[in-house]
Amino acid sequence: MTGTPSPAGPAAEPAHTPHRPSWTCAVCAPDTPWPCPPARTQLAEAYAGEPIALSVDVGEMLTVAAGEAGITDPAELYERFVAWTWISAGVAP
Repeated sequence: MTGTPSPAGPAAEPAHTPHRPSWTCAVCAPDTPWPCPPARTQLAEAYAGEPIALSVDVGEMLTVAAGEAGITDPAELYERFVAWTWISAGVAP
């Protein structure tokens, strides 16, 4: 990943990072799939103006998560990791 969201100050939302190898959010409720909604927001902000880079980077994470977490459903992987990036960029998937 080329950009990593970081809190802007003490009152900022903590960075929602993946807990590996389960690929659940390290901040949200247990078993919340990552990227969770706050992680998606943080990623979109970190890649502002670079929607293709965001899609490429989360696409690379998709392949790692598939192997580590044993997720085999391609539709689930696409929806979880890639589809939202086009929506946040204003492009229909």
